[in-house]
Amino acid sequence: MKARESATAWLRMAPALLVLAVFGIFPIFYAFYVSLHAWRIRRGDVVGFDHYLRALGDPTHVGLAVVAVALLWMAWRWGRSGRDPDDSTRHRTGPWLVASLILGIAGIAALAKALSGLADSGDLRLYNGFKITLFYVLGTIPAEICISMVLAYLLFRARRGKGLFRTLYFLPYVTPMIATAVVFRTIFSPHPSSMANRFWGWFGMENQRWLFEGRSVLTLVLEGMGVSAPGWVNDLFPSLALVSIILYNIWVYVGYNTVIMLAGLSAIPRHFYEAAASDGASTVRSFVHVTLPLLSPTLFFLTLVGVIGTFKAFNHIYIMRTAGAQDSVDVLPVVIFDQIYQFHNAGYASALALILFGAILMLTVLQNRLLGKRVFYGD
Repeated sequence: MKARESATAWLRMAPALLVLAVFGIFPIFYAFYVSLHAWRIRRGDVVGFDHYLRALGDPTHVGLAVVAVALLWMAWRWGRSGRDPDDSTRHRTGPWLVASLILGIAGIAALAKALSGLADSGDLRLYNGFKITLFYVLGTIPAEICISMVLAYLLFRARRGKGLFRTLYFLPYVTPMIATAVVFRTIFSPHPSSMANRFWGWFGMENQRWLFEGRSVLTLVLEGMGVSAPGWVNDLFPSLALVSIILYNIWVYVGYNTVIMLAGLSAIPRHFYEAAASDGASTVRSFVHVTLPLLSPTLFFLTLVGVIGTFKAFNHIYIMRTAGAQDSVDVLPVVIFDQIYQFHNAGYASALALILFGAILMLTVLQNRLLGKRVFYGD
């Protein structure tokens, strides 16, 4: 009887499993197969893992980077044990914190040495793509979450016009991205009559090159103050061109996040707010102690999807990309695209794509481990 039920279940799942295998699993294995060959237009000789070594650099430094991350993870866990009075493995707070501090310093030193070695032996375009992608993630996700939370909360408390505002907020997300990216490319034109320069001129500022500016925002600020910016500033801060693209991304996805958060707010039972009000809680305390915990599943979902989406962002960045910005806006998908259509190196591009896939997978697991435990599901 159980065998028959099991067979029936597998037969019903077969179409979905077939679609998953054909469109999900097979492309990954085929990309791995391509990455093992010198593939230009047509398949060439087998090169093994040479593409991965060329991209990542010296395996010794890769291993050192893995060890450094492990040390930092242990330092975080030990430091957490030293601060948690309910941890049964904790003997004394002092030794745990001292050990975690030593591990943290060792992990940071090892990571710095590993990154320096990888930058010397690996593909600079790959690591620059990781850096630009990190700037892009840090510039978009927090701003989108905060702005959409404010808008959703204001819209949730509004008594009229919810449907109209929901539609207006959602319009940028459903509008074709290519068309809106072209419009924003015109807005952030370096021409003095562009909308961005006109708006900037209202504050008495000089015209900017916007999407054509490859120097960092901090460099421009220091130069505007008459201070010569050191070269490392451009390496540690995003360019003005990337900031312009970040503003476009925020404009597109704030409305989507607002609608999703509004649905999450609407699902919170009213009696929680009534109980908080009866206990004398103010609006701010109700938001902190009632709204945020019960909205944490929605926040976790939007953060997870947002990080994955920003690591895969391509269309609007490619449209808004200019020669003047050089490589200051080249996120990883753009680097991979250039390897295929500019250098015609499908084997190396497949290796880079799998490295990006591994990075997204590790970030997803890390987010689930760090943030998933802090999500309140009402149990």
